[in-house]
Amino acid sequence: MFIADKWRHYSKLQRRYGWKAIAFLTWRKLTGNKNHEIKLKGIPHPVTLSNLLVDVYTMLQIFYGKEYDINLDAEPKYIIDCGANIGLASVYFANKYPGAKIIAVEPDSQNFSYLRKNVSPYPNVHCLQKAIWSRPTLMEVVDPGRGNWGYQTKEVEVSDHSVEGITIDQIMEQHSIPDIDFLKIDIEGAEKELFQHHYENWITKAKVIAVELHDFFDPTISPVFNETISKYNFEITQLGENTVCRRR
Repeated sequence: MFIADKWRHYSKLQRRYGWKAIAFLTWRKLTGNKNHEIKLKGIPHPVTLSNLLVDVYTMLQIFYGKEYDINLDAEPKYIIDCGANIGLASVYFANKYPGAKIIAVEPDSQNFSYLRKNVSPYPNVHCLQKAIWSRPTLMEVVDPGRGNWGYQTKEVEVSDHSVEGITIDQIMEQHSIPDIDFLKIDIEGAEKELFQHHYENWITKAKVIAVELHDFFDPTISPVFNETISKYNFEITQLGENTVCRRR
């Protein structure tokens, strides 16, 4: 039974990420390599994972599954990475689009420290330790029990561990961004608030949106998102866990 379960697990990973990902995992297991610093093919600088068991699957999703490998109409000038976590997506963007200005937003202090370390070789990536929200406010990072890759945020009035909530409009204004060529959103359920209130300006400036919808947190997230996005002229496709919205 154990062998059969392992086979099903690796078969699922192979279908999603390909044989190169399986070879990578197998090599690490056989060599007993538990180093959190990983050199990826085609990436000039190693990335450091904060939690090897969890972050390695995010790494597979981005660098092997190519879940942000979205064809853009032109070379992007501005990318906003909402929910940057430890910076793996931002590293991917910085290498794929070296001419783009990338704003990486992450609220959690530990994740943010890894984010800054991982993107430090890339001067086109600018890091903000803030939480994406629909309005300026105070936020707090909470752990629903999924570890560093699944931290959520909630609005608070007073907290010893608060972080500033920031809007996409504020980011655009503060960083002189006229249009968003690529907007990545992976904010663990806060996307409901983002697509429910005060979205009217930034959404018209976004050319491509890749959003992960966390309906297992709240089944009303997708209905809210679908109602909002249907008001605008987007073509909707699915790429891995991401719902991709491309402006027609």
